[in-house]
Amino acid sequence: MSRPHHAPRPVALLAACLSLCLPLVAAWVHDVQPKMYFQLGEYSVQCPVSSVQCNLPARCRGELTPQRFLGNESHKDHFKLLEKDHSSLLVGARNIVYNISLRDLTEFIDQRIEWHSSGPHRDMCYLKGKSEDDCQNYIRVLAKIADGKLLICGTNAYKPLCRHYHHSNGDYIVDKEYEGRGLCPFDPDHNSTGVYSDGQLYSATVADFSGTDPLIYREPLRTERSDLKQLNAPNFVSSMEYDDFIFFFFRETAVEYINCGKMVYSRVARVCKHDKGGPHQFGDRWTSFLKSRLNCSVPGDYPFYFNEIQSTSEIVHGRYGQQAEEMIYGVFTTPVNSIGGSAVCAFSLRSILGSFEGPFKEQETMNANWLAVPTLKVPEPRPGQCVNDSRTLPDVSVNFVKSHTLMDEAVPPYFSRPLIIRISLQYRFTKIAVDPQVRTPDGKAFDVLFIGTDDGKVIKTLNAAACDGNGTVRGAVLEELQVLPPGVPVTNLQVVRPAGDEGKLVVVSDDEVLGVPLHRCDSDKITSCRECVALQDPYCAWDTTLQRCVGVGYPDGAPGAARLVQSVARGEHPACGQHKKGPKLPSSQQKLPIYTAETLSIAVATSCLAALAVGFVSGFLFSRRCRGDQYNQMAFNDQHHQLNRLTEGGLNVDAAYLPPCANNKAAINLVLNVPPKNANGKNANSSAENKPIQKVKKTYI
Repeated sequence: MSRPHHAPRPVALLAACLSLCLPLVAAWVHDVQPKMYFQLGEYSVQCPVSSVQCNLPARCRGELTPQRFLGNESHKDHFKLLEKDHSSLLVGARNIVYNISLRDLTEFIDQRIEWHSSGPHRDMCYLKGKSEDDCQNYIRVLAKIADGKLLICGTNAYKPLCRHYHHSNGDYIVDKEYEGRGLCPFDPDHNSTGVYSDGQLYSATVADFSGTDPLIYREPLRTERSDLKQLNAPNFVSSMEYDDFIFFFFRETAVEYINCGKMVYSRVARVCKHDKGGPHQFGDRWTSFLKSRLNCSVPGDYPFYFNEIQSTSEIVHGRYGQQAEEMIYGVFTTPVNSIGGSAVCAFSLRSILGSFEGPFKEQETMNANWLAVPTLKVPEPRPGQCVNDSRTLPDVSVNFVKSHTLMDEAVPPYFSRPLIIRISLQYRFTKIAVDPQVRTPDGKAFDVLFIGTDDGKVIKTLNAAACDGNGTVRGAVLEELQVLPPGVPVTNLQVVRPAGDEGKLVVVSDDEVLGVPLHRCDSDKITSCRECVALQDPYCAWDTTLQRCVGVGYPDGAPGAARLVQSVARGEHPACGQHKKGPKLPSSQQKLPIYTAETLSIAVATSCLAALAVGFVSGFLFSRRCRGDQYNQMAFNDQHHQLNRLTEGGLNVDAAYLPPCANNKAAINLVLNVPPKNANGKNANSSAENKPIQKVKKTYI
């Protein structure tokens, strides 16, 4: 008896499972791993080859000990970078404005400004239910309004105040004091921003104690109160001046998505500097306030969006491919209750301004979709434009822009996709600073990005394909520095270059200000040409004369470029020799292999499916084999038992297989096909005794 062969079915099942899993793994966005890892205290310097004391560790090694400013160590300072000039930083803190030297982050004690809240203001703050730490004066706004004159605003125990100071005889004297409502936040933790331009302060903050009245303000103009189409629970990120415009970057609850649920979108808003308000009853309202969505997403049929902007860089002027552009880099994240993702996208100012010239967006009825406004419905002159005197605009244009502040077209990313993506449950991006157009020995220029996280890390990265044009992204993560203790977020970053210094990165948290070198090219982890070139760091190149990795990245280029070997775009150079396995990276890259939780989850799920399939195949084949052997043994035993019963006594023809019937006439020996014998030994149905026995065929039943 033949049995069917079923083995290929489980194998086919396994192949099908793996074929379904592999595309998921291949489509996963993998994090670009850093080429170098450093923590404070582990950085060591490579000894010069000519040094005769390299056998002495104390002379050859040094730790990464950054410059540090701590301020008031007994209380939380809520440090905020307010202003930077050629030699110093002005940092707002608790009741104090610190003036810190850029060279070594030491304070100029004689230029400190102290401003404490008055007793009645603190008492009123206590009555409102706030703590002693809350009822202090945290300086949040500072602007240089003239030579030797400063505008300073503080929270002042939840009653914002502003002052004008002038510098005289080595001290700062108060000129005047006035209410800071609408210019400064009430809470030091509130996201607010401001920029001083043409003698006026443009601010984006809240105008009430509870923080429920957000506004963009320049005296006397402001956005509408309680108008969700203009501002809907915004978190302001940054502001900047550009030509005749002031830009504000923020995230807010998307009113155009409200019929489908709740979603936060990133925005860029624009107002005109020369806006004087509208006619008649619109005299204290903006006539040029417009906003557009910022699109930072992974492209595809169903794009994956990073919707929540966290920080922006200053305006960067550079050349990308054959085109000169003015760029803004921004940090975006996913919501806190979703997959932990962060990304960096770049936007050109040309695209931002172009979005404000496109169609408006509107919702005709409460239950209608948000759609583009037909061109015929847009009044003339076009609402939202900068004009010489906005008070002469017709009411129809002012009314239109009041109810149609949102533009239909989102601002696309300049490189068509994020420059870097990080999927992590451990941290998210918080801040970004850019060292623009760092020139390399071969004459190319790259924007070096420094990204802060909420876990005390600073990530240095760049787009290695930036010189090829705006359609290519090849992210390279150069370093990952654990600058602050784990769990301490980076609240601000700034690249500074004091006179006579190659520059440093200023890292700010709530309680300290740090100064970190821009590169670690002289680390003893880099010992060969291939390791140095593989870093793809514009600051680093291999010096063929000194046989060392040296720092060369400066805005004005590097001296002695002929003897320097570097390749930022590829990380390989023929001068370093050929290597079958590609460029060797520093040993620190293999030091801490990092896998995200999602990658591990996919690996575990794939392993489980494969284990289940292999177990099923093995069990199926084993059971079939055992069952087949048992079946054959049972069949053999059954046949043997039948044969014994049929042939018991040596196949005696007198032994019938069936019991004798009552009628012997019908009794037949089924084995030999002969009638049974009588008692005298003769056949019962035969009349002749000597009739020969005919041949019969044995039959088994």
